[in-house]
This record gives sequence, C-alpha cells and structure tokens, in this order.
Amino acid sequence: MHGRKRIELTTATLVTIGIVIAVFALILVGTTKAARAGESGPDTAPSAETSGNTPMNLEVQAAEGSLSDIKNVVMILADDLDWAAFNQVPRLAALKKEGTTLSNFVVTNSLCCPSRTSFMRSQYVHNHRVLTNVKATGGGWETFAARGLEKDCLPTWLNKAGVNTSLIGKYLNGFPNGTPAINYIPPGYDYFVTSTSKNQAYQGFDYTLNENGTLKDYGRKSSDFMNAVLVKNATAYLKSVKAPFFMEFASYNPHTPAPFEAKYAKTHTTDVIPRTPAFNTIGTNELGWLAGRETLTAKRISNLDRLWQKRLRSTESIADTYEALQAQLKATGHSDDTLIILTSDNGYHAGVHRLATGKQTAYKEDAVVPAIFIGPGIAKGAVISQITSMVDLGPTISSIFGAKTPSYIDGRNLAPLLRGETQTPWRTAALTENLARTTPGDPDYSPDAVPPFHALRSENWLYVEYFNGDVELYDLKTDPFEMNNVQASTNPAIVAQLHAQLQALQNCKGATCRLADAMPNGTSILPLPQITAVPSTSPSASVSSTPLPSASATTPVQ
Repeated sequence: MHGRKRIELTTATLVTIGIVIAVFALILVGTTKAARAGESGPDTAPSAETSGNTPMNLEVQAAEGSLSDIKNVVMILADDLDWAAFNQVPRLAALKKEGTTLSNFVVTNSLCCPSRTSFMRSQYVHNHRVLTNVKATGGGWETFAARGLEKDCLPTWLNKAGVNTSLIGKYLNGFPNGTPAINYIPPGYDYFVTSTSKNQAYQGFDYTLNENGTLKDYGRKSSDFMNAVLVKNATAYLKSVKAPFFMEFASYNPHTPAPFEAKYAKTHTTDVIPRTPAFNTIGTNELGWLAGRETLTAKRISNLDRLWQKRLRSTESIADTYEALQAQLKATGHSDDTLIILTSDNGYHAGVHRLATGKQTAYKEDAVVPAIFIGPGIAKGAVISQITSMVDLGPTISSIFGAKTPSYIDGRNLAPLLRGETQTPWRTAALTENLARTTPGDPDYSPDAVPPFHALRSENWLYVEYFNGDVELYDLKTDPFEMNNVQASTNPAIVAQLHAQLQALQNCKGATCRLADAMPNGTSILPLPQITAVPSTSPSASVSSTPLPSASATTPVQ
C-alpha cells in the first residue's frame, strides 16, 4: 500500500491536542537532546558519513563572551547551496570549527522566493502565500508586494528599532516588476543593492545593478563577476556604517548555471557528486511519481559530475564572501560584536533517487540546508541537532536587536539553543510545503517536478503527504538516506501521530504553530484524541480557536 486517504482534524480535535501537549510536556523532556555536541558526546552527533551535516570529531570550544555582546548581524544567504557541496569546499567545511552548526535546519519550501519570504516574514508558506517564484503561479516579488508584505517584514521591524539595514544581492524573484521605478528601494532598507536583470543575473555577467538608487551596467570583464562586485558593495557599506546594523548578503551562487570566477577554473577537477546509498538507486516502496523513473545512464552521470564541479567552483564565491566580510569586520573593529549567519535559501539534489538535478522535494538534500552561526557568545565546533527552521531566523535576529515582532510570526527564537540551554518543550518537527508547481519561465522550472505536498521532518522521521493522496514515511534513525518508505509497515499509532501533527502544522497560524510543532510525533506512543474525517480545508485554514501560548519572540536576548 503506497498511499492513504487524507483525513483532516476538526478544530475541536486541535484544541484537545493542545491539552495533550500540556499534559505530556514533561514526557517530552526525554526527547529533547542537549544543544551542544560537547554535552551529548562526539558519538551522538550526526556523522559526515550518515548525514553530511556535521564533521567528525569536532572539538567544542566554549563561547567567548555572550549573546548580549552582539551589536550587529551579517547574514550570508547562498542560493541553492546543499550540504554535500558545502562540505566539498574546504574553506566552508572549516567554518564548522569556528561556530555552531545547526544540523537539522529545515527550509519551509525548497524554492527561492517562498523560502526567502519565510525568512523575511517568519511564516510558513501557507501563511505568507508566496507560493512560487513567478506571479503566474502565485509567487514572486509581485505577489509579495501585492499582499503588502514589503511593508511588514524583518527589515521594517529592525528599522523601526533603530537598526541600519541593508540588502546586497538577490532580493525576490521578479523584482523590480511592477515597481514605481526600476531603481525602486523597498521599505525598511537604508542601503540596497540588487540586480534589475532578473533571470540574467544568474549568469554572473552582463547585468545591471540598482546600487542604492543608482543604476549601473556591468559587462563581461573578469572584474564584472557579480559576486565579486556585490562583495565590493558590501565591504564599502561595512566601512562606513555605524552600529547597530543588519546586512543580508544574498549571493546568486551557486544557482544554475553556476557561474564562477576564472581563478577557480582549474579547481575541483576530480570532485564528483557524493555516491551515497541514495545516488541513482531504486528505493523500497516508491510512490508513483518516483517509481517509474529509470536509473541514470553512465553518460548522464558523467554530465552531472561536470555540472557538479561547476557548482563547487561557484560555491567558492561563498567562501570568498565570508572571508572578505569577516576581514572588513575586523578592520572596522566589529569582529567581536557581530554575529555572522551563513545559510542557504534551499538545498539541491543531483542524482539521488535517480533524480537528475533540481530541488523542491522533501528529501534532505533539498530541505535540510547548511546553517552556521559564528560570533560572540557562540560556541566553536558545537552542533545543535534539534529541529530548527527558516522561520526562526526572523525572531532570533529581532531579539538580538530588541526589535518587536508581530503576533502572526510562526517561528521560534533560537537564542536559548545558541546559549546551550535545553529547551522543553522545543519543536519536535518542522514543516516543509510545496503548494504549487513551477512553470516555464521560472528559473527553477522542471518538467518532471515532484507533485505538491506537505512534509513533516523530525529527528526521527520524514513524513510526506502528497496532494494526489500518496504518503511517504522514512525512519531516519535506520534509514538516514530516505530510501525505504515504511508507511505501510509502521505502527499505525505512530503514523497517526505524524499525520495529526502534519495536519496541525499545515493549518497553523502564529502562536498555534508553536503548539503544533511541539506535538508528539512517534518518539513515544501517547494517547491521541479521536481523528474525525471531515471535508478537506484549504492550506490556510485558521485554527485560531486552539489555545494560544504567550508569545516570547519579542523578548530581547539577554
């Protein structure tokens, strides 16, 4: 049996679930891991061989200073950077020793614009409703602007708190379509540099930048390589800006076609896509959308390896970016009071499950992305294995600056985990959604893309419900490469828990998301309220009658 009929939770059931959570909060203590690899021991941290998310035998060094020493935040956001590529660029892999790794950092959607909107709004996709990269399918900058989201998002929250804010690099797909002028600067930004060339920007050359209101054309000289030009803008900003400041450096690398600087042309010549157990392999109990795919031919794999080498050369620009920004922070005396966050909007798959290249699936290559925190109060070589999400960055950054966050945010403040505190109950699972298909003209269009889905990812399980009725379940403890769909053979009580939590999360809003994400999900078999089949509701259906916890996201970091 590959699929199961969808069932929905009534609002009354969700209320009951909230009560169940409160009653069993103490039980969840046993399911919460220590935040630090040094607390749990080196043998309990995910290994490079099994997860690709953390290196072996990291020596944890205690944090210097505290999070209260952070005055500024620099976020480096890569485009389509997965853990496998991250680990094959030595300068990036070495950063795990310099800070704390979030080994289970989950994106809300493995697609550029929805994921970036989740970062800016601290909302799951079903709440912000920017579904894709282009207006025609319910996404892109134009949808973001039409919904009024530009006036109420992280840069505006920070700006109101007196923080100098900047974005340098990729903004939202489709920008500046529909703006009053091509040199338009969205609300909340004191310094704003982005390409106005849309999809051409991915080529790395022959583009136009809006440099804080001034348009400047770039050609094909080596000095015109976009990431290098963006770094120059970023270092110029850091030279003159006064604290407190927040800078988002949003690279276009290594997004396909993966442009790179000439100096890297002869690097990574022998590197190939990691041959994990999932590479070009037929899994067990595969579903219809995946089951019919042929294995990749030797010629196709050879071509994919060459593309992979380009991606690694392109990823070197992310390491260049980190080094240049860190050097500038030191030069201006801000290296000791600035938090650097390095992450990606989504991951990328190549050859796994016989899928050639792309993203948008719920599998770990696409949905679990690199996330490293480096700065004062952050332990070096530490690993946070608890489930964290893209929606957590907004409230975390806001709390550092003492900025207020709206009541509608879905995410959690990561500061307690970064301090090494054990949070109970913490999130037991995170939501990844794919609510609409891409179409031709979208830079991430794929003719054989995965069907739309809702997915639940915990430390133990990956549970996926597709809109066509198919269901996948992977036991991550015994099957870390997500190859054996055990939905039909797993204890029905566990499946019911996973389904109940997924239903609650895909319908949550604001504080109810922080109830839903802490529900039991198969780590222990707890009594469940009766689940009643009801007509399907829309992904944005409200569960506002669920008891609301007090919001803590507005509390400044201590």
